[in-house]
Amino acid sequence: MGQRLSLSLRVRFFAVLGGLLIVAMIALAVISKWLIFPALQAEERTAVQRELDRATRSLMLNQESLLAQARDWSNWDDTYRFIESNNPRYTEVNFSQQMFEDMNYHLMAFFTLQGDVHFLAGVDPVSGRYQTCTSAVDLCAWMAPWVDTMQSAIASQVESTALYIEQWPAIVAASPILHTDESGPPNGWLFKARAMDDAWLERMADYTGLPISLNVAPYDASKPTELVFSGEGVRASQQFPAVGKDEAVTLEITLNRVQYLASLTTFRYFLLWTAGLMLLVIGMVLLLLERMVLKPLRQLTAFTEFTQPVGPGVDSDGLTQRRDEIGILARAFLEQLSCQQQLNTELLELSTHDALTELPNRRLFDQCLASVITEASTCNTPLAVMMLDIDHFKLYNDYYGHQKGDECLKLVATALQGVANQHDFLIARTGGEEFSALLPDITPKEAGNFANALIEAVDLLQLSHATSPVSECVTISVGIGMLSDSDTSLPSAVMSTADQALYLAKASGRHCVVLFKPPLASHPISKQNTPS
Repeated sequence: MGQRLSLSLRVRFFAVLGGLLIVAMIALAVISKWLIFPALQAEERTAVQRELDRATRSLMLNQESLLAQARDWSNWDDTYRFIESNNPRYTEVNFSQQMFEDMNYHLMAFFTLQGDVHFLAGVDPVSGRYQTCTSAVDLCAWMAPWVDTMQSAIASQVESTALYIEQWPAIVAASPILHTDESGPPNGWLFKARAMDDAWLERMADYTGLPISLNVAPYDASKPTELVFSGEGVRASQQFPAVGKDEAVTLEITLNRVQYLASLTTFRYFLLWTAGLMLLVIGMVLLLLERMVLKPLRQLTAFTEFTQPVGPGVDSDGLTQRRDEIGILARAFLEQLSCQQQLNTELLELSTHDALTELPNRRLFDQCLASVITEASTCNTPLAVMMLDIDHFKLYNDYYGHQKGDECLKLVATALQGVANQHDFLIARTGGEEFSALLPDITPKEAGNFANALIEAVDLLQLSHATSPVSECVTISVGIGMLSDSDTSLPSAVMSTADQALYLAKASGRHCVVLFKPPLASHPISKQNTPS
């Protein structure tokens, strides 16, 4: 009886399964102790470090933003003249308590190149009152420690961004004072300070979604970063040395470990349940493997080989209607396929259209140009190309600022696109303030009419351009070239005719249309009544 049982397949099967279960449990214990738990701890440390790095990057972005604002002020002809005492209304026009509150500034200091104070403005951290002065005395006495540190930096080496610790820690950005075009020589220094106070911490917390705090402590170069795990929390900190001090600003975040500890507990329970269910699972797997896994997987493999929902020999409806993992995978595959197609469409749009004006970009224009040239050459039909340029746009940007410049570009682009839609031709943004148009099967006269329509559309915008020597409003110049006037049918050669015509339009006083006539004998088709 015992011998028959020892030879029984059932007994041997269970004996093998029991042995496999014991080996599996030992392997699980070893893997958990030496691999999985250390990996989870390393993953937790990495996640905490990642969050600390995110908070640190937010601080650095704040520094870069303040530096950019400082450079906007320092690289300005008005500021340059102010340091030379040639701009008496500079402070009256540009400084106010509202400006300081809106920009979150606490101190602005102007120094001569030798480090002497020229002008100070700031908000008293005690009274909250806005004050301006030419020396750090009386009502501005609270600025004295900051001024001393800034003057020390000028005497030694000025860092573009740094952290200062005086009455309170602050981000400080410094920039030499130059002309608007960044030409020199520099004639002074501009320092901007933004306090790292409770309001700043609230903005950082809102921006990062992290509980951030600041501490001032002696700088320890051996431990710039510290992670401390304790109970259900972890504290991560990063030190930033302060200028002229042996102290540092410590950026600290506190994170909750409850989720990690819960995951760890869940994993331990999972190991115990695995031991109890492994024998049952092995038996069920052998019975159901073919019916519930292998056959559906073969169907799913065949299904994924086709990009269409239904392919030859594939029961796609049956797969997608399943309520198990196979059905989820089949539906997920279709969703991923649809998502991929949508992303491809969006990427195509991004690669062929200008993000600011939403007009076709140079890439799409060049593709259409090559295609239209080939068609026009084959069918022997006329083809006109245009190059348009906003007159004195750099002066507009310098006077009104880049934000207004972008708004101007968008308004001009909308006006040009309206004309293009009305007359069914392609117009694209092919440069900073440069646009190009493609007009197939159009005669020179018709092209001139369309060009005048474009100029009139921009004129109707009535966009003020106070620094333009051409007109009080924004205007454009247009150069027209014809395929028949080009030496070759190469796209670059065809566009060169329009480019030369545009050059002549600018030389003719701008705000006009010029048609290319070889050899470089272009003449204006029309010219608006504007001063040259």
